[in-house]
Amino acid sequence: MSKVFPYERRVEFCETDAAGIAHFSSLIVYMEQAEHALLRSLGLSVAPKYTSTPNRESFGNYSWPRVKVECDFQSPARFEDTITILTSIEKLGSKSLTFQHHLNIGSTSIAVGKMTSVCCSLQGGAWAGVPIPNVLRELLQPFVI
Repeated sequence: MSKVFPYERRVEFCETDAAGIAHFSSLIVYMEQAEHALLRSLGLSVAPKYTSTPNRESFGNYSWPRVKVECDFQSPARFEDTITILTSIEKLGSKSLTFQHHLNIGSTSIAVGKMTSVCCSLQGGAWAGVPIPNVLRELLQPFVI
């Protein structure tokens, strides 16, 4: 059975529009924050060279730029609502992975989204797509649905 990573956050006033509803672009930020929290829980980061994670050297110098983002809005979230983002991995490919996010307020679905990122390594001063190392694949595998 695969794991789902839960992440909670409150809608801030600056993230809302004139009607007091969380702006659609904020939903993308919420998904990204949940992804970062999941990676941190595994001792990883989207940009390890900029973090103070003690084990970062054992994972090399990897980054995860996004190549595709989708988000289907379903219901509004308002200022001070607490949103739970349930994150899993829909696909773990050879060089990329696709996170799936379900954003909820209680039992109400706010949005469903996906973010696809490519594993990259700094090579000769430029970022290049590389196969996901086995040590990282093993850490991510429990979240694959």
